Amino acid sequence: MSAGATAGRSSVVVLGAGLGSRLHPLTAQRPKCAVPLAGEPLAARVIGQLYRRGVRRATVVVGHMAERGRLLIGRSLARLADLDLSFVHNEEFAATNTMYSALLAMPALAGGGYLVEGDIAASESAIDRLVGASPARSWWAADPWRANHSGSRLRAVGLGSGARIVGQEIRRQAGARETGGLWKSAGMLALDAAGAAALARALAADAADGHRALYYDEVIGRHLTDFDLQILDLDGAAWVEIDDHDDLAEARRLFENPGLAR
Repeated sequence: MSAGATAGRSSVVVLGAGLGSRLHPLTAQRPKCAVPLAGEPLAARVIGQLYRRGVRRATVVVGHMAERGRLLIGRSLARLADLDLSFVHNEEFAATNTMYSALLAMPALAGGGYLVEGDIAASESAIDRLVGASPARSWWAADPWRANHSGSRLRAVGLGSGARIVGQEIRRQAGARETGGLWKSAGMLALDAAGAAALARALAADAADGHRALYYDEVIGRHLTDFDLQILDLDGAAWVEIDDHDDLAEARRLFENPGLAR
């Protein structure tokens, strides 16, 4: 068991309300966060990894096919008798985005914890790095930005883990490699109490202003002066953001072949 979890981060929120349209027809039968990988729903898999490292409270935000998600995830985690598992229903999932799901679940992170996107599959070594990060600071897990990357891009000052995040943007298309402290978000944050409080305030402010269709990443980017967020370097530790069937195939290649992923 890692000291990182027991020393101050014993809760995780998994954001799993989305439609997952690029994984159809799998997501016609279950929510994206309950698509199976290595015999477990995605959300149950990451919760189980964190449980083995000391996390005992887990909250899953569901939306699309919410009851099916509760059933599949709850059944998979039932073996963990002392896990405090709860679900939050984002009834407006079709008209909102991850910022609103995160807002609904922020009470579960009062005092700090982990915020994980429901389509992330990570290796044991990646989870070790997440849990091993100092509980006295807030961290955003990321890989160095590469030419094939798209999605949430972070800009940081400094090298490797501990570099301070000073910018965030959404890159819709992969493109030529750029230099200058750029990082690809791995969809996992380890927040201390101050970071969780800052995120709760930023989410509430943007929701009140009608910006409920943003990614939570964008909300952090809009309020970065209120945060002290560092890069947690995952370079060399395997993880996959599962947006489509190609991503799922890669995750299955890595994580359903023992010893392949680090």
